[in-house]
Amino acid sequence: MQRNIKKHAFTRVVPVIALLSTALLSGCSTNTAVLEDDYYVPAAHYENYPIRVTNVPVKRGISVKAGRLTREQINAATNFAADARNNAQSKVTIRWPAGGGKAGLAAQDIAEIFVEQGVPKTAIRVTSYPGNASSPIQISYLRKVAVTGECGDWSDNLANNPDNTFHVNYGCATQHNIAAMVANPEDFERPRAMSPVTAANRTAAMTLYYKAPEAAAASSYTSADPAAAAGADK
Repeated sequence: MQRNIKKHAFTRVVPVIALLSTALLSGCSTNTAVLEDDYYVPAAHYENYPIRVTNVPVKRGISVKAGRLTREQINAATNFAADARNNAQSKVTIRWPAGGGKAGLAAQDIAEIFVEQGVPKTAIRVTSYPGNASSPIQISYLRKVAVTGECGDWSDNLANNPDNTFHVNYGCATQHNIAAMVANPEDFERPRAMSPVTAANRTAAMTLYYKAPEAAAASSYTSADPAAAAGADK
């Protein structure tokens, strides 16, 4: 009888132990998941304020009278066309006011200036927009620029930094200056192709390279036997 009681009690204890073991294991797995859920916090300025390249519109307005362009307006259109030829990432749109009388003729003249500056005709779009005679002719295109995040986040207390880490606004001005100074924003996306070698520089460099062993031999001979060198000179 006593043996049966012990067996029955052991049968009841086993499931309890199993449940406790499961609970402990689940607790361990939960703690492990919390540790594995950690994430990387960027610290360098180029990570907090990365430079990216995007397309932005470039616009210019030209007001014309009697459908004719002045000399200054022709120069302005010429310079704008040269910029568009080198930097445009879209079609150049020339929009003239529908109620502007002969503004459509001036828009066609501007389109011809763009073609003369090397912009293909297929890359020029001339259209109208609702406007009166005082409205300007609008010229626009998209170009690539380098930009980064906005500066001015002074939320950190710089007087209390026990970890000696960079503050939130650190390096933002530097990134903005680099993005503004770069001549070609595409340099941030891909390296430039190698330019051709200048033939004159290459010839001069190779001449010095081939003459180097002869000059070294002559120098060693002179330093080894100065008297022989003096006799050779006579």
